[in-house]
Amino acid sequence: MKKLRIGIIGCGGVANGHIRGVLDSRDLEISALCDIVPERLAEKVSAYGIAGDLCYDNHISLMESGKVDAVSICTPNNAHFHIAMDAIKRGIPYAVEKPAGMNEAEVAQMLAATEGKSLANMVCFSYRFVSAARFMRDIVKSGELGRLFHIGGDYLQAGGIPGTRDGESAPLVWRFVKGIAASGALGDLGCHMIDLMRFITGREFTYVNADMDTFINRRRLLDGDGYGVVDVDDYISVTGQMEDQLASNMFISRYAYGRGNYQRVEIYGEKGALRYYLDGKGSLEINIGSKAMREGHVWAEIPVPPKYDSAQMQSFADVVNGCGDGLAASIHDGLAVQRVLDAALLAAESGNRVRL
Repeated sequence: MKKLRIGIIGCGGVANGHIRGVLDSRDLEISALCDIVPERLAEKVSAYGIAGDLCYDNHISLMESGKVDAVSICTPNNAHFHIAMDAIKRGIPYAVEKPAGMNEAEVAQMLAATEGKSLANMVCFSYRFVSAARFMRDIVKSGELGRLFHIGGDYLQAGGIPGTRDGESAPLVWRFVKGIAASGALGDLGCHMIDLMRFITGREFTYVNADMDTFINRRRLLDGDGYGVVDVDDYISVTGQMEDQLASNMFISRYAYGRGNYQRVEIYGEKGALRYYLDGKGSLEINIGSKAMREGHVWAEIPVPPKYDSAQMQSFADVVNGCGDGLAASIHDGLAVQRVLDAALLAAESGNRVRL
């Protein structure tokens, strides 16, 4: 099968994972790079040995170059919508980083346009490709846990704490600016947890309550000349329910001292329970089917079968080629997650329960 030519739009840090994924894929090759900052383009050219004549300073030129069969959108959040819409207009399949847009209205428009073209697409909820999470999903789907009562999750990092980066606070990067990011820890980390809960259970959220705040309201500007305002959340706690009265809660923070990229999901049912941890490739623990395990509070780590191994960019190639496994997130999932993000923000700001 001919390799798909992929254009990478946005050459910041997140693009590294996309580029490595393309290079590791049997069905993809990098055919173009795009960024509005020349230094970032030059960095990727140097790091990955990509030819300089494949570089563009605007995404329209890349899309109309005749060099791409699909694009991967790795820009800050506020650019996702218009770049994706430009790809859709030209009939170009796309993968877009999470969250898919700045709000529900944007993502709903992306979905309608994508469906109108019957266009292959993917939203990059990357933890769907952790083998332990996929195994957990299958165990839940099997019904072995019986009726589900509780699902809880954490996604914790420490990058917001003063002193965690070379003795000083992280500067005012775009992730701390509402006009670019839409939200803080919620949209950056929380969207992954929302999607994991949906992915593992197959259920949608029915209502949410939320509490959030900002610990550090001013950060040093990137050029070092003065300070700017942080106007997004540093942490958020979200409680509520998913379908069939499944009680849910999640805690999301950039201020978890000692954490790097920590994730946890726990599910409790009438016949058993599961715990997923992200530690490298991820691990899965179980307490099920045994009175001795239940009453002794014994949890056993279980090996994850190799059949659950997967990779995000290879999965995108499979989606475009029409042979995907159906587990990659689509723009439909992007919209479902965006609705929960918007509802959580509204719940935190209003102090009221918000139904979806």
